[in-house]
Amino acid sequence: MALIKKTIIMLALIAIPILGIAQPQSCKVTYGGKQPTIKDFARAYCSQFDNDSFERQALAAFMSGNSKSTLSSSANERIANGCTDCIVDTRNGYMKYTVHAGGNIIALEICYWNCNNKNEKLVAINTIDSSMGFDDSSLTFYRYNVKNKKMRHIEAPFYRTPRPIDLIDQSKADQKTIEMVLNSHNEDACKFQPAYILPRNGKDIICHIADPNAVPREFQRECKLSWDGDGFGLPD
Repeated sequence: MALIKKTIIMLALIAIPILGIAQPQSCKVTYGGKQPTIKDFARAYCSQFDNDSFERQALAAFMSGNSKSTLSSSANERIANGCTDCIVDTRNGYMKYTVHAGGNIIALEICYWNCNNKNEKLVAINTIDSSMGFDDSSLTFYRYNVKNKKMRHIEAPFYRTPRPIDLIDQSKADQKTIEMVLNSHNEDACKFQPAYILPRNGKDIICHIADPNAVPREFQRECKLSWDGDGFGLPD
């Protein structure tokens, strides 16, 4: 019975159309003040998706502000015993909308950085889905141009993309664990992939192993992707 209930909850989570949708290549940003805020970037991005999408659900929450509540009755039909959290931190340029259900989460996290050239801002969109038993994190970046007021989709501005082995403390891990991570393939490799945490405070992105139970905790380490005004560096 417990297995059936868990399966139903997971299917309900997956039913929310968050994954497998092509990212917008560019978004026009409209705003009323001297410069756009995190709400303006969220509206520009989320408005590109269908009305019944998770992104639009998140946008409605973002526009309403900080909240923590049970889902509406209609949503409860889709996600048993679910609740939501919404963080809107305009001052720090950060937002996160999270749906909790049956021990799993689906979340949309957004933040931005001011670039050193003063003509651009970098906007990051992080989607997190734990319904497969680990934090499946998908990170998307846009560069906003202050002159044409558009967000343009770009490749991740990482000088080196984190690898699964970067999340293993090789000074503590045994050789068997190291080889398991290095030689993992296909579905087995998913649980070792980096899961990202965008900064609400500070400017650096943190990444950790997607499945914290995949290897002993003492063998794991977090990596910090350090912002330099244009992209992110990863320590050797």
